[in-house]
Amino acid sequence: MAVENQTQDVMERVANANLKQLGDIRIDDVLLFIDRGLENMPTYMDLYNRWEKQQWAVGDLDFGPDRQRWQEATDLEKEATLWGRRLFFNGEERVTSTLAPFVWAAPKPEIEIFLSTQMVDEARHTIFFDRWWREVVGTDAADLKAILEEIRPDTNPGYNELFYERLPGVAQRMASNPRDVDAFIEGVTIYHIVVEATLALTGQRFELESLREEGLTHLGYYQGFTAVARDESRHVNFGIKVLQEAVREDAERFAPLIQRTLVECLPLISGTIHPPDDRYYSEFGRSEDELLEFAMNALNKRLRSIGINLAA
Repeated sequence: MAVENQTQDVMERVANANLKQLGDIRIDDVLLFIDRGLENMPTYMDLYNRWEKQQWAVGDLDFGPDRQRWQEATDLEKEATLWGRRLFFNGEERVTSTLAPFVWAAPKPEIEIFLSTQMVDEARHTIFFDRWWREVVGTDAADLKAILEEIRPDTNPGYNELFYERLPGVAQRMASNPRDVDAFIEGVTIYHIVVEATLALTGQRFELESLREEGLTHLGYYQGFTAVARDESRHVNFGIKVLQEAVREDAERFAPLIQRTLVECLPLISGTIHPPDDRYYSEFGRSEDELLEFAMNALNKRLRSIGINLAA
């Protein structure tokens, strides 16, 4: 009972933290929301109410300490940091641009309402990276379109296929036919389970832990990125709930669809996180295998909650 009470206290602290207080929050405590959601799945309106209480503004962040830290960083540290943050910055814009058809295809009003809040979240995350890049790294880009063209990751085909083919492709299917339930379930699998639950949250977890180990929790980036991760925890709980309900409603129809989508997309994850320079991970005391192991363990835990497994 004491452990349970302590866990509940941690979750309440994370849930109610403002931006400054998020500098004292560990990412693993944020991820508790997902794990506890697997045990006691929140309703869509629970997630909406959580969104109302967890608002934050990019304009409230102070990137002054970030600029100072950037000026002191080594060339290799800057290269490694920019590689990872290009993936996040560009990825946030890509998911923002493809989310509207999910709202149109929502099979329930409560799902439509929650997805509308997610559109706001993803736009805010894009602006978060835009502001960090302009004020810390620096750029002559005149507008968001120009800076996105400037920072687009020069990376492997896996990233391009996931963010420029598969995600826009399934979004276009929903836009063409909002009643295509299979497209909606496939889209949630790609968006909420592959991109957010497996790829984004794994990257966020290890980057935030690295910053904490370096004593850099006072940075505006740490506070803002922790807020991003807290938003993502709501999105992931939502995606798990949608797929869980689909499998319970018609396992023969939806379980193979989810499994097939995952099997096709998982190689894109390992491709995406492979750096152009093997020194990038070692710069922050991490390894690619470590990230992949964490990602797959987290994915399998969430799939068990949904009611499927990859082996099948």
